[in-house]
Amino acid sequence: MACRTTPAKSISENISPETQAIIERVTGTRYVDPKDLPSALILRGCKDLVDVSSLGGVKYLDLEGCTGVVDVSPLGGGGVKHLDLEGCTGVVDVSALGTCTTLQHLNLTWCTGVVDVSALGGVKYLDLWGCTGVVDVSALGACRYLDLEGCTGVVDVSALGACRYLNLRGCTGVVDVSAVPQAYH
Repeated sequence: MACRTTPAKSISENISPETQAIIERVTGTRYVDPKDLPSALILRGCKDLVDVSSLGGVKYLDLEGCTGVVDVSPLGGGGVKHLDLEGCTGVVDVSALGTCTTLQHLNLTWCTGVVDVSALGGVKYLDLWGCTGVVDVSALGACRYLDLEGCTGVVDVSALGACRYLNLRGCTGVVDVSAVPQAYH
């Protein structure tokens, strides 16, 4: 993995000792300074990972199954382009991710605590599969790829007509799909 040439944008000057140990366990390399982190970091299944405050500058960040992660707000101010939070059941508030203008791909599959996705309208690829708490998706009309499979709380999808791919399988509350002929349901 290549090192970035630009400094990481984060609220943390150094990587916390706990996060350092987890990254070293997974990658075999010890990082102290966030600017030295690789551009891609896969920490999949690290249930003991809690502090992500120094990871905001990583471009491709895979945190799938990191159930200890609760606060993802520090990732909103960085340069993350691809963020995988699948199965991060402790994540509830994703509003800060909407401020990350570089974020293009966001996977929130099985983030069952997520309710408000209104700030994520700028994300091009958004996977909300199994996010049963999500109800209002009206702000997501600019998404090119939107997977709402199993989002049983969603009722109105009329604002999603511009989505190129729209998966509505298992969206039991949706009854009118006339505005979204491209939808899979």
